[in-house]
Amino acid sequence: MVESFSTQLPIFWFKTLDSAIQARIGDSSDIWSGAEVYKQLCSAESISAYQLQTAITNIYQRFDHELIDLFDESARYFDELEMGAPVMAMLTAPDLASFCQLLSRYSIHIHPLLKIFSRETESGEVELWGVTPEYIDETTLMTHISLGLYFSIMIKLVRRYLNAPNQKLAIHIHKNTIGDEFLSIYERVFNVEMKEGFPARYLLFPNDLVQAKPRQFQADFHAELVRIADQQMEKTLKTNLIYKVNETFKVLAVKDTNLDSVANNLHISPRTLNRKLKQQGVSFRRLFDKYRLELSMTLLNQNDGNITYVAHELGFSDSSAFKNWTGHSPTELRS
Repeated sequence: MVESFSTQLPIFWFKTLDSAIQARIGDSSDIWSGAEVYKQLCSAESISAYQLQTAITNIYQRFDHELIDLFDESARYFDELEMGAPVMAMLTAPDLASFCQLLSRYSIHIHPLLKIFSRETESGEVELWGVTPEYIDETTLMTHISLGLYFSIMIKLVRRYLNAPNQKLAIHIHKNTIGDEFLSIYERVFNVEMKEGFPARYLLFPNDLVQAKPRQFQADFHAELVRIADQQMEKTLKTNLIYKVNETFKVLAVKDTNLDSVANNLHISPRTLNRKLKQQGVSFRRLFDKYRLELSMTLLNQNDGNITYVAHELGFSDSSAFKNWTGHSPTELRS
């Protein structure tokens, strides 16, 4: 991820990770670039993605493989109730598939740059995808290591919904880029099974978990939480440029979508849009490719979905953009 990006993340990322660090070493200010920056973060409402990434790098340099244990410990300090209606709406969902859909829907409250979406397979399993701003061949060691922190929260929410704190989960990845030792630590600490050779990275929930009813469903209570969560999300997103761009993608035909058309729809110049996206750590092309990936996953879920139609309709004429994100062609994914 580029050093200049200023995307703001919820402050819980700082609070939970800092609590885990303090439990180990006491004073943690040096991890956060010194006492002055640390004091500012303690009273802040958000933390920049770059600040968090820098802290993770500092922790890795200091603790090496114990970093993964710190990620797991930080998740224990995460209080779902502090997240309010969005998380409560997820946790009161009628089934796991609905939970995953709501996690995707409200993912901006967790991490604006980590795109989360769910996919139901033809066999009835559910996949929960996590897509970063990087393409497959650009994903660095620190990106993969950082994902341990992000996935620790996702895993905690899943297990909380299932009422099964010790439930072993499967995480599918494209390939191991962090080394066998790190991979085995991931599996041990998070109680997961990492499987290689799959598109992108996602949690896979088998039929028995998908069909389970871990809690009594209260329809009226859940509906009210969703209503409040939607209002909260709408308020949050009014000033979120990435969200506005993604919403513009939805109202434009794919063949007519480009930097100029989106900028025109947002009533700003293409140059200004490009500059503001760069400040957020993303590019227009990557946002558009990521949107097409998500849309293609939706179309591929349809039983009558035609691979050739999907690829060409969404601009994946040579499958290159799709493969940049997943490491697989649409045909390989479908099979």
